[in-house]
Amino acid sequence: MGVQTRSESESPVVLGVVGRSGSGKTSFLERLIAALQARGISVGAVKHASHGFQADRPGKDSHRLYESGAQAVALLSVEQSATFVRRALPPSIEAALLALPPGLDLVLAEGFSWEPIPRVVVRGPGRAPKADDLAGGEVLGIVEVRAYPDDGPPCFDAHALETISSCLVARVAARMEPRRPFERSQEAS
Repeated sequence: MGVQTRSESESPVVLGVVGRSGSGKTSFLERLIAALQARGISVGAVKHASHGFQADRPGKDSHRLYESGAQAVALLSVEQSATFVRRALPPSIEAALLALPPGLDLVLAEGFSWEPIPRVVVRGPGRAPKADDLAGGEVLGIVEVRAYPDDGPPCFDAHALETISSCLVARVAARMEPRRPFERSQEAS
């Protein structure tokens, strides 16, 4: 298989969501995705699985085909699809983006703290962010999870969620903005 790439204009805006394990990253992403979808943004998500994962069910035909040694297996239904590909390289945001369909406006990446991408850091109540989470890329915000009420889901500041949503909508709009005539004429010369 050859190396696939997408031009910058075809690539979605990418935002990392980083923080300690159990800090509330996934819960924050659930709320952020809903807020962005409500504003008409087409959102994809990727998750770094640092401990590996098993996405298929043992004994199912697709699992048996993969276990027999197939380099890749695609599983498709009317509602969804999944592709299982054997990987020899460490995970990267580039590989994650290429695994997603084209046409997304924005991709939210949970984890990938080592990648130099803009990010939001999620931290638990009273916990300081990890230095690595702050150093990897532009920090758009630090979101603190409020104490979990009665073992319920994490609580987030609605203002922080709105601020980050608005920032991402602006970045998507800027990416989609057609190039100005001056820039086109400069390229032609």
